[in-house]
Amino acid sequence: MSKYRDKFEYPENPASAEEIQALEKWLGTDLPSEYKKFLLETNGAETPIGVQEPDDSVVLWSAKEISELTEAYCYEQYLPGLVAIGSDGGGESIVFDTTHNISSEDWPVYRVPFGDLTKESMVLLAENFNEWVSSGYSLNF
Repeated sequence: MSKYRDKFEYPENPASAEEIQALEKWLGTDLPSEYKKFLLETNGAETPIGVQEPDDSVVLWSAKEISELTEAYCYEQYLPGLVAIGSDGGGESIVFDTTHNISSEDWPVYRVPFGDLTKESMVLLAENFNEWVSSGYSLNF
């Protein structure tokens, strides 16, 4: 049994290799390997409200939704280099920060309000995706 199966519900079929390749082409770089495994197994997932925080859930978007919603929420305009991968089920997004000259394996994971896409509003959730997985996908800050 996968380490992802205990917390999440899965509205999508697993991502295909082609969907992963399309996302990586859009990004212009490779995804973190653990995140790629997550998409290949789940292609997005969500927790019921209250599993993480009383009024929050973790909603991780499908490979196709990542590029669509990152563009729709204008991250490139306000915070270039952030890639939205999901939300708290409410008003805050979960993002990778790709702006540092580091391997994708070390992209930090942040929480940032959809309506306040500023560096000042960014809250670090984990130093990388592996750490965030190990924390149980914590939304605490």
